[in-house]
Amino acid sequence: MKAAVFIAPNQPLEIREYPLLPVTAGMARVSLLTSGLCGTDLHIWEGALTVPTPVIPGHEYLGRVEEIGAGDARDCRGAPLAVGDRVAVNVVEACGCCHLCETGGDASCLHLLASLTYIRSPEVPPHFHGGFAEANYSPTRFLHKLPDAVPTEVAATFLCAGPTVERGLRYADGVPPGSHVVVQGGGPVGLYAVLRAKQAGAASVTMIGSGSHPLRLALAKRYGADAVLDIRASSVAERRECVMARTGGVGADLIIEGTGNPEAIPEGLALLRPCGTYIWAGQYSDRGMIPLPTHLITFNALRIIGSAQFSTDDRLRYLTFLAEVPAQWDNIRAAITDRFAIADANAAIAKARSGAAIKTLFVG
Repeated sequence: MKAAVFIAPNQPLEIREYPLLPVTAGMARVSLLTSGLCGTDLHIWEGALTVPTPVIPGHEYLGRVEEIGAGDARDCRGAPLAVGDRVAVNVVEACGCCHLCETGGDASCLHLLASLTYIRSPEVPPHFHGGFAEANYSPTRFLHKLPDAVPTEVAATFLCAGPTVERGLRYADGVPPGSHVVVQGGGPVGLYAVLRAKQAGAASVTMIGSGSHPLRLALAKRYGADAVLDIRASSVAERRECVMARTGGVGADLIIEGTGNPEAIPEGLALLRPCGTYIWAGQYSDRGMIPLPTHLITFNALRIIGSAQFSTDDRLRYLTFLAEVPAQWDNIRAAITDRFAIADANAAIAKARSGAAIKTLFVG
């Protein structure tokens, strides 16, 4: 089966073939249904995140169980697994016993690197460790069985972005009903945040994003955004004026950042009300240093929350939410703008980097 292998930053992925090997005890072989191209994968390709090479990138793998090794096969939630089940593949497992795991911070477990699977070399059997591949070998306890009711591509659309937002909202104690929410970013993190905040009962949701692909802004409106501001057609001052008008001159109660651009942070700080909450979910790679108006954080008693990894509990919240909003499934699927075969991985990278894609999936 084929895999797209990352060799070095800013270099084409190599399309390699590896043999399918027998499954050992406690393991499963999963065939590709979809595998999402995440912003993190682009950061790795660009060299903003360092990983060992060679490696098969990708951490948004959805597949079908084709073979199960000996032993009691159960997924990460303890559900029994069988051949034919649709599953999401976790790439990491919290240890469950460190200080963070015991105090609610399992997404930032102190021992995550010890269990991280997809950074293993594809030259080491069973070869298929990462997401950009037609097959995946994983411990059964790393698999997450999908609810029967949720269609595959609906689950795939925000498979990383959704749980990432869910984790940030857990840290922030959720979206207060009747609150005014600003979302920065029109990619998968931002779009899911708009949908989630509106469904949670926010009084208003304002999305600030790029119209590089017009569908980004259109989808935000379909997900319930009350105002959509294109950074390419508005100034920082104009966007602040809009937010203040919608919040009675006070500012947003909650801002969810999903841009990956550090320059969004100073703008967001100026949009928050006193004692407001700011979730940083998009700053996952080193994009450089920027000056910050730190006095605003102090004077306004702002609450800043960084949120990166997510846990299986967060993915469960995501999947449960999807099952509750079937009326939005067509709108969710509409965010998938591109589908590629693994053999065309370099074309997928190029289009995603151009801004001409919203959600890109590799499909089997």
